[in-house]
Amino acid sequence: MEIENKQIFRSDSRLRWHSFRLIIGSSIALFILLTALGFYSISKSEKLSLPKQIGESTFKKITERDTISKATHDEFNKDISKIRAQNHADFYLRQNLPLFKSHNTHLKPLLPIKAGFFVNWDIQSYLSLRDHIGKMNVVLPEWFFVSDSSDEIAIDFNDVSLKALAIMRKNNVHIVPMVSNYFNQKWNGKNVARIIHDPVRKKKFIASIIYNLKKYKFNGVNIDFEELNETTDEYIISFQKDLYNTLHKNGFMVTQDVSPFNEDYNYKELIKYNDFIFLMAYDQHNESSYPGAVAAQNWIENGLDQALKVIPAEKVVLCISAYGYDWVKGFEGANITYQEAVAIASESDTIPHFNNHTYNLNYTYWDEEDKEHEVYFTDAASAYNAMRTGEDFGTAGCALWRLGSEDERIWNFYDKNLGIDSIKNKPPVTLQLKEIAASVNVDYIGAGEILNVVTSPSKGVIHFEYDSIDQLISEEKYIELPSGYVIRKAGEKPKMIVLSFDDGPDADYTPRIISILKKYNVPASFFVTGINIQSDVPGLKQIYNEGYEIGNHTYTHVNLELVSKERTLIELRTTRRMIEAITDHSTILFRAPYNTDAEPTKFSELQPIAIGKTDNYISIGSSIDPRDWEKGISADTIIARAIAQKGLGNIILLHDAGGNREQTIKALPAIIEYYKNNGYTFTTIAGLLGKPKDELMPPITSGNDKKLSILNIVLITLIYFGQKFLFALFFFALIVTAFRAIVIAMLATKKKMNLKKSVGINGINKLVSIIIPAYNEEINIVKTVAQLLESTYKNFEIIVVDDGSTDETFKKVSENFYKHSIVKLFTKPNGGKASAINYGIKICNGELLFCIDADTLIAIDAIEKMLPFFEDPQLAGLSGNVKVGNTINLLTSWQSIEYTTSQNFDRLAFDLLNAIMVIPGAIGMFRKTHVEEVGSFKLDTLAEDCDLTMRLLSAGYKVKTCNNAYAFTEAPETVGAFMKQRYRWCYGILQSFWKHKNLLFSFKHKNIGWILLPNIILFQIFLPLFNPLVDLMLIFSLIFGKTSVTLALYLLYMVIEMLVAVLAYAYEGEKIRLKILLLMIPQRIVYRQLLFVVLIKSLLNAIKGELVNWGILKRSGNVKGIIGKESKA
Repeated sequence: MEIENKQIFRSDSRLRWHSFRLIIGSSIALFILLTALGFYSISKSEKLSLPKQIGESTFKKITERDTISKATHDEFNKDISKIRAQNHADFYLRQNLPLFKSHNTHLKPLLPIKAGFFVNWDIQSYLSLRDHIGKMNVVLPEWFFVSDSSDEIAIDFNDVSLKALAIMRKNNVHIVPMVSNYFNQKWNGKNVARIIHDPVRKKKFIASIIYNLKKYKFNGVNIDFEELNETTDEYIISFQKDLYNTLHKNGFMVTQDVSPFNEDYNYKELIKYNDFIFLMAYDQHNESSYPGAVAAQNWIENGLDQALKVIPAEKVVLCISAYGYDWVKGFEGANITYQEAVAIASESDTIPHFNNHTYNLNYTYWDEEDKEHEVYFTDAASAYNAMRTGEDFGTAGCALWRLGSEDERIWNFYDKNLGIDSIKNKPPVTLQLKEIAASVNVDYIGAGEILNVVTSPSKGVIHFEYDSIDQLISEEKYIELPSGYVIRKAGEKPKMIVLSFDDGPDADYTPRIISILKKYNVPASFFVTGINIQSDVPGLKQIYNEGYEIGNHTYTHVNLELVSKERTLIELRTTRRMIEAITDHSTILFRAPYNTDAEPTKFSELQPIAIGKTDNYISIGSSIDPRDWEKGISADTIIARAIAQKGLGNIILLHDAGGNREQTIKALPAIIEYYKNNGYTFTTIAGLLGKPKDELMPPITSGNDKKLSILNIVLITLIYFGQKFLFALFFFALIVTAFRAIVIAMLATKKKMNLKKSVGINGINKLVSIIIPAYNEEINIVKTVAQLLESTYKNFEIIVVDDGSTDETFKKVSENFYKHSIVKLFTKPNGGKASAINYGIKICNGELLFCIDADTLIAIDAIEKMLPFFEDPQLAGLSGNVKVGNTINLLTSWQSIEYTTSQNFDRLAFDLLNAIMVIPGAIGMFRKTHVEEVGSFKLDTLAEDCDLTMRLLSAGYKVKTCNNAYAFTEAPETVGAFMKQRYRWCYGILQSFWKHKNLLFSFKHKNIGWILLPNIILFQIFLPLFNPLVDLMLIFSLIFGKTSVTLALYLLYMVIEMLVAVLAYAYEGEKIRLKILLLMIPQRIVYRQLLFVVLIKSLLNAIKGELVNWGILKRSGNVKGIIGKESKA
């Protein structure tokens, strides 16, 4: 009851605790409310309107269409069947025409030919080749050209071509490049005329073809000369003859593309000088004609019928269309792919119509400018019917124009035998054409680095009817439109350039970049991350206030290809809300981290762009990327790359954060000057689109968004300043702690130097009363007393005070030491350690008190080492050097390091200032009169030794340490025991501090008021309280922030700590091992977290005002000290 009434912090009233809970609870509730509102604002993020032409389509469908009766359909199909039946015999008669001669029988293995035309200007063509190369045996790449000036072929090889060539070679297909007169964006008959009319030039041209066929190990050529405007076919036939004879001598095949119904082609002569004729059964209607079918079924049949009257069927390869045209009424049409045709239909909310007359598809729509469009295109059904016709005519095979623009369903049957005998019992298309899987590839519309997703992959459903007689698809109806990724590109403008900066804002680099931009009067676009906005709110404000565009670069700069759709939306919406809250404007501009390709092709790269479109973002790519983020890159390299990539696009990608950007800042002026000097105009993304800035960064006008922005800015501000506080605290903690370590080292060094002047015992022979309070210490008490009896100093008495033990402590001492008159055993009811020591003080006879713990082994010369200090009458207390005597695991090893480098070393330093905080209970010698003068040990704290030390100091006495008087104590061996011990210490120190708080900053007691107590506040309460947050800031800065300063400071701190440790061990007469230095790194990290838990528990119990007892620590008896040997000098 006495303890309960006196203990510091003890309170019967719960008002303090309830008030604390109310304040903390209210603060947490407010923060949760603000956070919840923040999440609410993210989840309720509304779509923003996109500008026309890059946004949602305003196409309008035409609902009225001329209807064709079923009777008309049936009649047309019957007519077609009759025509086919009447001509069938003639078709087979043509097989009697000779094709293969002895010198070209090597081409027989190619039959049937399954070919595809490849172009290197559409990445989709490469993707189609990559995915479907196994369905083909011949590829015709568009690589060789007749140039405007040279008499040798011009070769168009780019990176895509090289990748495609590798795929062709790997799959062992015949590579037969086209030789085309389509040069500089137009068909040029004059270029061909220049070659074929001049024998010398013709020979040189053919020689260059052979040279390159041999160089690249190709199999032959495909001549594609169009719009020749020749008055006679003499020269083209002569050219073809010379080409054929020359190439055949060298083992190369020769093929030629011809158009049906074109009298410019002399089929009779051309078949002599070609291994195969590729009949281009498409462009029945083209860009320059009026709208109509691309390749009507009856038109294909008539074209084959006419051609095969002259050309043997086995020598004809039927070219099949896989594209379409979009005509604006009254204007020329535009070539479109199947994917584009379906995407436009989806945008305009219309369904393509399968025409039973042509087996092509068409629809009509109105665009955003109210212009009427007609679209005609072919799909897999059209291709199937065309291939079936080619099989019936006995052709050598088929070729698809072109790879990348086709309906992917074609590949379900492209390599199949579609002869009537092979399929009449089991058509290969019944199931495959009913359902269309979502495409994983991408098709682009337009040009530029501003990307807007028109459609994303979705499954299509199509119903069709199959004519089992002619084995044709006679009817097809799109129920659900299939789609892949179709992306509309925009922003291609000659001589216009945009500077864009990613990853900011950054307080160091962004303002300097803005300064350069202002100097040159250059606009720019900044793609910001939420994590950096949070760290630099003023930076975002500056970007906006200076008039620059702002785009969304996610919150954490995560690789969106590796996270879920939900995570991506959270990243985008969080950053968007932050931009809105700070600038009062939103943004529809988005750039995905790690992916700025203006033409991404991988599904994983496309997904983030498509997800962004969910919230109506347009994605901003970049074709000019100097890669200024590379480590070790120089300003000169950045400049050189920016110059070398001129002309690749309109947007330059640089960075104003995310690392050291000094080289970017150095390079920026030169980049600006170069582009200006070369006639470029700097603009913004809005400028590339021809739109006002507010369309891309619309102001926040809706009431809900306004309210949420106000709440968000409150939350952002709190987080911003909180983060600044924690970063400041991090640097403060490192600097102050390092400074303290240096000061402690200096003081300890000076003290150590003073100790060398110490002398011996000088004849002191005072009775020393050794007091051992013991509670349940049966494991250690015998060893402890036995060790004391070996002491080199003999004038002492041992008083063991059994504090009401429930084990055999009393019995063990009695049985083992009853013959030793100097060992006196007493017992009393349990009252705590302080009461046991006080009991011993009352009954002892010595002038000096030597108080130790019952689990501690004392070096035999410890008393002898300590006695000389008491020649000073002002000395009231003297600490010994406590060592861990049971270093049996990692935890005890850490404690051993702590005792040497912190506790003992600190006492050595603070000795010089007479500001030692505690004479430890494990080993301490006191002058009895001084102890009794200040009231002996008190029972109102758990740290009775700390409290007594402070009272002795406040009474004006000296407290010192004797670092060569060793005691070996038992340290906790488990985390649970360690936490229990440290809680007792921490709570006791808090009590002692609070008890003596009136001495804080006292000029009368400077050693206590300006050193001891401030040391407790700063290094044992304040900094430990924020240690986990400080550690989090370190991790945070390493992941998201600038690591150079943080790491340098942290490493400097660790180096100082280790140097101090080396010094501490040296002053103990020990050589520090590398193992100990390595153990210090995890020790410092783990200790901080454990002591934080202890401190929180102590503070909470202090506020609660509950009674706290010592408790019992389970002993192991593993202490090993210096038995029978003197301690180190």
